Amino acid sequence: MSLQRIAILAVAAVLVATPAAHAQKRGGTLTYTYQPEPTALSTIVTTAVPVALIATKIYESLLEYEGAGLTPKAGLAESWTVSPDRLTYTFKLRTGVKWHDGKPFTSEDVKFSIEKVVVPLHSRGKTYFGTLGAIETPDPQTVVFKLKEAVPFFLKAFQPSETPIMPKHGFTEEEVTGNKIRQAKIMQTPIGTGPFKLKEWQKGSHIILERHAEYWKPGKPYLDQIVLRVLPDGAARAIAVEKGEVDVAPMNALPPAEMQRLGKLKHIATSQAGAEGLGPIMWLEVNLREKPLSDVRVRQAISMAIDRKKIVDVIWYGNGKPARGPIVSGNPVHFDKSLPPFEYNPAKANTLLDEAGYKKGADGVRFKLTQNFIPYGEEWVRQAEYIRQELGKIGVQVESQSLDMGGWLKRVYTDWTFDYSSNFTHNYADPSIGVQRAFISTNIKKGASFSNSMDYKNPKVDELFTKVAKMDDGPERNKLMAEIQKILRDELPVIFLMEMSYTHLWNKRVHGLLTNGISMYTGWDSVWIE
Repeated sequence: MSLQRIAILAVAAVLVATPAAHAQKRGGTLTYTYQPEPTALSTIVTTAVPVALIATKIYESLLEYEGAGLTPKAGLAESWTVSPDRLTYTFKLRTGVKWHDGKPFTSEDVKFSIEKVVVPLHSRGKTYFGTLGAIETPDPQTVVFKLKEAVPFFLKAFQPSETPIMPKHGFTEEEVTGNKIRQAKIMQTPIGTGPFKLKEWQKGSHIILERHAEYWKPGKPYLDQIVLRVLPDGAARAIAVEKGEVDVAPMNALPPAEMQRLGKLKHIATSQAGAEGLGPIMWLEVNLREKPLSDVRVRQAISMAIDRKKIVDVIWYGNGKPARGPIVSGNPVHFDKSLPPFEYNPAKANTLLDEAGYKKGADGVRFKLTQNFIPYGEEWVRQAEYIRQELGKIGVQVESQSLDMGGWLKRVYTDWTFDYSSNFTHNYADPSIGVQRAFISTNIKKGASFSNSMDYKNPKVDELFTKVAKMDDGPERNKLMAEIQKILRDELPVIFLMEMSYTHLWNKRVHGLLTNGISMYTGWDSVWIE
């Protein structure tokens, strides 16, 4: 049975079983696993999946969301109003909300978080708040955002992984004024308002979160604890799920073959729902600063040498589809349906490299490259080996280098000392949020993870992204989006590979996991176990 078929059956089972089949039960410990281990406990340091998975249980934002389309609803803000010109957003904050250290949550925390933390440091901060003129705090329970220009996605900004609200008092003056926020103590020992707070982090083994006893939602969270088990070996993760030692394996946490096998077991549920708001896409991130990769013909040749269908079918067991550009085809509004599949043509790739002046030497090698694959598990290693072999067939000698998560982030996003790296990012609810950040030149900034590490600079692309960020959806915006997609396909600042599908597995004693289009990036305050 295919993974997609298993997912469809699981979603149907979840929808049937949800209404009042069980009464929510309070107590217990939920254990999940994901590889690699988080490098921090805040998405301000990096928005990498392992960090976002756990940070969103600790930190909250002004809004929560429901449904696959992420309809905004009250969160830390109990209500909000929008001016007719959509330039002023006024949020009324909840009273009685307390930080994990017992101190009160106020509008000053919101203002500080946006101005000092999210905008300068989050990989999408400048996108979400690029038209922000000012933040006013007329009283401790009111926050007013004044925009210079209206944007269509502003209310989607307040997701816990995107705009985590952090305590102003949690930072020292030296950390703030000395540009040391990412290195602040709070990034490893967090203080949030979320349903869970840090109890213990034994690096290389586990992280334990415990219930926030003074959480603002009456009777929640249901769970006593959430435990992340660090299990680097994919087979070990699968065995732990099968034996019931681990309750949840979210977002492709297991090897694809194991997901197919475990999905057939009676006590395991599996689904690809609950990630509609993410839109994951995989590519090879290419350093354009030096030859030969600065030559577009070389990038086009590399693209033609890779069989994307084989990557999807063989390495990922059909868990996705070949990419056709920067926007995933699952986006019904913005994806350009006229885009053809990328061409697989090794013979033409050889011709392009000859034309570019990179002739084969006596040893059959044109030039050498180093690849740093993202350290997320065995499939990424297998994929790197496949790409190494395929590029070798056109005379490109590739050396693979393995790094841990911290080392990989540093090499790609801080030092820029890489040739190319496998990677995946999220489109999110709007291309202005999730796609723009990787390709606009203003996002070439050392230390900003999952941004423009490639050094890609195209004034026309910058101009188009600036325009669409201020437009409402409609034919004119889609026309400009289509132009962006065509340019990026032609210039290949990254080698687009695959639209990924996230599969979640869980023990059927777990309930309440799937709630919206970012289900694994929510607080899990309504999750309970039998």
